[in-house]
Amino acid sequence: MSAFLDSQGLAAQGARESDPAWLTALRQEASASVLASGLPTGKTEAWRYTSVRKLSGQSVAAAKTTSGDAAVAWANGLLGDDGTLKVFVVNGRAVGNVETVQGLSISSLASALSSAPDALQSRLGKIAHSEFFAGINSALFEDGLVIRISSAYKGLPIHIVHVADGDASYPRLLIEAEANSKASVVETYLSKPGKDDLCTAVTEVHLADGAHLNHLRVMEGGDTSTHLGTLAVLQDRNTNYVSRSVAMGGKLSRLEIDARMAGPGAECCLDGMYHAIGAEHVAHHTLITHADSNCASSEDYRGLIDDRAHAVFDGIIIVDSGTKGTSAHQQNHNLLLSDTATINTKPHLEIDSDDLTASHGATVGSVDPDQLFFLRARGIDENHARSILTFSFVRAILDRIEAEGVKERLTARLLSRLPYGDDIAELAK
Repeated sequence: MSAFLDSQGLAAQGARESDPAWLTALRQEASASVLASGLPTGKTEAWRYTSVRKLSGQSVAAAKTTSGDAAVAWANGLLGDDGTLKVFVVNGRAVGNVETVQGLSISSLASALSSAPDALQSRLGKIAHSEFFAGINSALFEDGLVIRISSAYKGLPIHIVHVADGDASYPRLLIEAEANSKASVVETYLSKPGKDDLCTAVTEVHLADGAHLNHLRVMEGGDTSTHLGTLAVLQDRNTNYVSRSVAMGGKLSRLEIDARMAGPGAECCLDGMYHAIGAEHVAHHTLITHADSNCASSEDYRGLIDDRAHAVFDGIIIVDSGTKGTSAHQQNHNLLLSDTATINTKPHLEIDSDDLTASHGATVGSVDPDQLFFLRARGIDENHARSILTFSFVRAILDRIEAEGVKERLTARLLSRLPYGDDIAELAK
């Protein structure tokens, strides 16, 4: 067994004397599952193209305790005033207080477990599966956030800012969108420069009947950071869930999304944009399950891969037996910007019903020479023409972000990473 999954360390650190019995059982089950399976390898189908071999030399460690003030100040300087209601989590622990807002409850997970643990039993650890790195999170998380949104909430987008400022962090987030509520939630994961950190994050989302949730998840890692995230969603009747993922930066970043439409009339939309440069590795694995009738899903992921970077997209849509009136569509488009960039893409459907409309597909290519010629014929030099076409390839995803201030910052961030991107910034306005 690798040092990373030292059995004594994982089991001991996962124990909390203050945990309710049901959480103790959850931690024990997660630890046992992780220790039995070990780290995923190239023989593990879902991890075939993503190697975590370098983690085997590390050992599981508790998240560093810090006041968080310096990390919050750094994150605020980076994000600026983006017109959102910000809540900060540093090394997996909630920092500071949140104003009381009508229709919105945000509390520390640790305090919620202390004051009313039974209120969390039906959801926490029940929506997300505790496998591999999600299991490590379940065993080791100490704190996080619980967000409850009611139909009375009419406020700003809720922005959860996660900052990694140490060797390891295990952020945990539970979002309860109550019946007929409508809100936007932004999750931003930041890693301070120069930190060789590991973040295993788990977010669980439940949408009660008629709820609408727009959920943006941003991964911005440092040069040596590793982010392994899990997002699990459970949708009830007539709900609408929109997920947008933006990934830029990080030695290794991977997001697994598991969305289950468990009530009739549910709608699920998963969009994503990723940009990988240098030797970065970015992976998205999505699973949408149509478990009831008259449900609709759509996916649109677009990637830019340059230098020696490697991207992975693995998307599955499952349509259960007995469902009717299903609509399921999935696409993944990639632009390779160098001869050494790599993409592995596999969108696919598993259908056990004949009452549906469905499609899936993927494209991999380079900058279109005809479009390049068109721009150059109008007096634009080749370097700037390539930058314009590259940005345009993924702009549609960024333009769908509802939080205007966040969209502007992410657009500027992408342009700063593209060759000659700053020179075409005016075109992005």
